[in-house]
Amino acid sequence: MKVLCIGHIAFDITFEMNSFPSENTRNEILNVVENGGGSTANCACLLSKWGIESYICGVVGYDSNSEKIKKEFNNFKVNLDFLETDYEKGTSTSYIILNNANATRTILSKPSDLPPIKKSDYNKFTIDLIMLDGYEYNAAIKTLKTCTNSISILDAGRVNKEVLDLCSKVNFIICSKEFAEEVSGVKIDYNNNSTVASLYQNLKKRFMKQEIIVTLENHGALYALDGHIKLIPALQVDAKDTTGAGDIFHGAFAYQYLKTRNIEQSVKFANIAAGLSVRNVGSKNSYPELEEVNKYYEQA
Repeated sequence: MKVLCIGHIAFDITFEMNSFPSENTRNEILNVVENGGGSTANCACLLSKWGIESYICGVVGYDSNSEKIKKEFNNFKVNLDFLETDYEKGTSTSYIILNNANATRTILSKPSDLPPIKKSDYNKFTIDLIMLDGYEYNAAIKTLKTCTNSISILDAGRVNKEVLDLCSKVNFIICSKEFAEEVSGVKIDYNNNSTVASLYQNLKKRFMKQEIIVTLENHGALYALDGHIKLIPALQVDAKDTTGAGDIFHGAFAYQYLKTRNIEQSVKFANIAAGLSVRNVGSKNSYPELEEVNKYYEQA
């Protein structure tokens, strides 16, 4: 099976601290963790780790961070045929402050004005699944039009014209709580189940042909089966860093759906994988072993 992951590629630098720093103070960093970042990039690495042939399609700059990213992709055996380098600009970077006291993170992003990808001809092989994140819009549209038999999944984390358009063209929308609340016009109150139902119903009215899954972080995931709205609780673990948990949910869902073509089984599998991932610092350090995810899944 082959998966093509199209989207934004970044470099994450995580500063692990005992508490969040106050303004105009000197603070000690306990540990620094560096990883490649980006939703589809993380999906490609996870799927490749679990034995799925994965291709990454995106642009990096010409700097030391891009070399680290390429080395990381190679370590995970991700195919780089569609990875492009812009030799005039730097790679997008995110600086993450991780507060050990409560496992919260604050992200400072330095985006790069890298150009869109230039090559997007994937007719040379059959793509079983397309993973998108709303970036590289033109390449995403072209791929969806060309690969009509491929399963398509969109990580909808931002609300803009391009992402909303892609939502209407994919098979699966896996979106964040923030995206779901903004698009649906409903704010979730976990003490009021009617808000959860209203949010999902409003999303479904807008995207009638798509399967919709909403990730709710430590509250699990929201989905529908046979017309019934379901909320699966999050896995209870000692959380240390939630960075990349959503990306791991997307990748794990793709993996299980390719294997089973069963939505509910795939949501449960992804929910477990994402839950297990928060025990370590840094996205790449957080990928759970497939055997462990399967063990939890069998016991669920």
